[in-house]
Amino acid sequence: MTEYILSNAEMQLADNITIDEGTPSLDLMENAGNAILKHIALSDEPKILVLCGPGNNGGDGFVLSRLLLSNKIQVTVFFYNPFNKISSDCLVNKNRFSGKIITEKPSNLGEYDLIIDGLFGTGLSRLIDKSLNDIIFMINSSGIPVYSIDIPSGINGDSSSILGNAIKAMKTITFFNKKKCHYLYPGKTYCGEIHVEEIGIKKKVFDKINPMIMKNSPDIWIDEFPFPTSADHKYSRGMVLINSGPVFKTGAARLAGRSAMRVGAGAVKLICNEEAAIVLEPQISIELLSVIKNKNDFQLLLKDKKISSVLVGPGNGVSDETKSRTLMALAFVDHVVIDADAITSFEGSSDELFIDTYEHTILTPHEGEFTRLFGPEVNKIEDKVLRTLEAAKIAGSIVVLKGSDTVIASPKGEVVINSSEAPYLATAGSGDVLAGIIASLVGQNKMTAFNAACAGTWIHSELGRLIGPGLIADDLIDNIPLIIKKLNQRFLNDT
Repeated sequence: MTEYILSNAEMQLADNITIDEGTPSLDLMENAGNAILKHIALSDEPKILVLCGPGNNGGDGFVLSRLLLSNKIQVTVFFYNPFNKISSDCLVNKNRFSGKIITEKPSNLGEYDLIIDGLFGTGLSRLIDKSLNDIIFMINSSGIPVYSIDIPSGINGDSSSILGNAIKAMKTITFFNKKKCHYLYPGKTYCGEIHVEEIGIKKKVFDKINPMIMKNSPDIWIDEFPFPTSADHKYSRGMVLINSGPVFKTGAARLAGRSAMRVGAGAVKLICNEEAAIVLEPQISIELLSVIKNKNDFQLLLKDKKISSVLVGPGNGVSDETKSRTLMALAFVDHVVIDADAITSFEGSSDELFIDTYEHTILTPHEGEFTRLFGPEVNKIEDKVLRTLEAAKIAGSIVVLKGSDTVIASPKGEVVINSSEAPYLATAGSGDVLAGIIASLVGQNKMTAFNAACAGTWIHSELGRLIGPGLIADDLIDNIPLIIKKLNQRFLNDT
């Protein structure tokens, strides 16, 4: 089942549709309060401080506070309303609460066992002011467990940026569906454990709001995955051409090549000069090797009809030669993956690249390469999803903006977030392995380029999660068969 990730506007639309169809907004707020209550161990008789703002997030907090009071739990509400404005639903539930409300900074946090954060929800767009910033700092420094309602206060729900300061939650209880800031950094680091609770919004609402963003998972692309059949042969499974770097810089291409083979390419051909061949030849066993002796040789290789995809960039060096080979690959082969040095080589001349890229071309930059290719205007877009979408539109191709929260976008407006729980992927060669996996998948001619980029990214992050501490790039390659086997079993079970 496809998992969606909602923007602020999409979540608001889901609320509005539910209300228009007959569920009162106060009922949704009541359900939210009850959903939060389930996460509190009332038998421990905790003393609780609930932080309530003037919006509907604060309204949820007031509902919870009333429910706590009715369960004979000691509860104090800190009500933050500096502009003396309050939403109608928040006001109703504030008036229903008969317990203790304070409006000054809590004097002794040490008397509380738990803090519930209901200051701000997804609608916050301004910086936290100094007085509240001091309170948030005090809470974060206290060591007291904090549960946030919907999202930790101080986070922009769309861009996931920190608006001056933000609550550091142990647990975040959100409603109906996860939001962008639950997946994107830096906000994600503030959320702690994230729990999704139902409050009366039906799943059928997705048909009306048409969410833009999906969470990366095999559900999106497994039906296209290029599992081999008995009718396949070496070249029907695709031949990947990988442009190697010069002598002493061949390691990246070797990692990419072996990854491409492991994930299913029928053949991989590494392209290098004569000096590099002396280094490469003793270190490869199954990859093919082609030596370039003059400039026309690369073009002649690209004309081979067996070539199904080309990878340029890993270890190639930032040079005019790398630019030239990238443009030649785009001219002669449909599926081209552009990574690393091939991206940086077009710094300051991106138009020269984008005039030759296609909607099935795949760019795989990390943040630094992204900035060099797309420039400061695009890079200043704070929302990583919108930034990647804009880049895909400008390039007219698929952009995989790598990181712990990799965003994959197409010029058609497709967006997927790959949320990785694999910090050990931050190691030399890891990106080369990813590039090789994607080049292999897109070259096997069974997946769309977008789905190949999504599948490759998922496999890569799943490998990182599986291997964990001590991971080096070679480990990723060695464990690819295990992931493919699991995917194949899942595919067979689904069909």
